[in-house]
Parts: sequence; C-alpha cells; structure tokens
Amino acid sequence: MEYITVYTTTDNGEVSVLKTLFEEEKLDYKIREQQQTAGQEKIFEVAEKDRKAARELLHQTGFLRIGHSEKRRSGPSRKWIFIFLAALVLILVAILISWFMTAP
Repeated sequence: MEYITVYTTTDNGEVSVLKTLFEEEKLDYKIREQQQTAGQEKIFEVAEKDRKAARELLHQTGFLRIGHSEKRRSGPSRKWIFIFLAALVLILVAILISWFMTAP
C-alpha cells in the first residue's frame, strides 16, 4: 500500500492531536521521523485511499491554513514591538515636558 505525506511538524503537541484525530476518523496512517538541524521532524503519511479525508480533516481543524505557522509567529512579535515603541515615545515626551517645565 502506498502512503502519501500530508503533514510535517516538529511540535510534539501537534503530533499527539493529529494522532488522536486520525484514530477517531479511522484513517490508515503512519508517522515517519526524520532528523533535522532544528530537531526531530515528524512526517504524517496516510494511505492513498484516505488522502482526501485526511486533507479535509486537516483543513477543518486549521492545520492546513495558508500561513498558519508564519502568522502565529509574526503577529504577536509585531504587537509587542508597537507597544514597546509607544512606551518609548511616551517616556521621551514625559522627559521633554519635565525638562521644559522646570524653572531655570
């Protein structure tokens, strides 16, 4: 039987969630491990007959959203940079106001 790769991850939390989902849907799958420089990569493969069901399941649960991992990483970092810059501007304004308000 031929198996097709449908998902790849290094996150152990995702691995356990996907295992549960695939077992609940009774999909014929296997997990292959591959060593990467960033860690152990897990590759989910499903039987060719279950490919469409697996892709639909991954899409419904949000694992196959376009830019899923990139959006999660870049969104909060931009927010914190904006907050940091706003706080820095407020501190500079407070310093300038106190500097000009003091009598010589």
